Amino acid sequence: MSRKSKLSKSECRQSVQDYFQKAKRYKSITESFNQLKANFYSNMEDYFQANEIGEEGIEVESGGLVDEYLLVKRVQSSSVKFDAEKLEKKLPKEICGDVIIKKHEVTDMQGLISYLKECGVDPKVFKSFIATTKSVDVKELERLEEIGKMTSEQIKGCYTVKINEPYFKVTEGKRQGGSD
Repeated sequence: MSRKSKLSKSECRQSVQDYFQKAKRYKSITESFNQLKANFYSNMEDYFQANEIGEEGIEVESGGLVDEYLLVKRVQSSSVKFDAEKLEKKLPKEICGDVIIKKHEVTDMQGLISYLKECGVDPKVFKSFIATTKSVDVKELERLEEIGKMTSEQIKGCYTVKINEPYFKVTEGKRQGGSD
């Protein structure tokens, strides 16, 4: 049994045509914007390097009122990835317990249950049923460094730093006091 559509054939056709035209326009605008953005980033990178502009960025007139401006800043974020295994080997055991997060996963519950039912449990056999993953509690690591329980020298070689591609951020600003 078929049901009646909410759209007539002409409304359907119009909907398809509208969607197609807007999708085509969106794609064109997106491509144009991406090219503009690439040129802007290239120009700003060149300007910032040539003029040795740092974190403070630059102010550019907004083209509007006298007390308004555009602030352009170069942003380059980074991320740190810790190697829990290396860190565990380098830090004292009492600190490791606070910093290294261990998760244990039973990979064969039926086998574990059967084994535990037997007498004389061997720890090595018991551990063979468990998978352990380790991660680092970065906030706790930073806190321990702040209070002097460990030093950055102790964890040297236990992490990698990934420097992300720089980008430019443009924000509007308004100067205080402006003209009267």
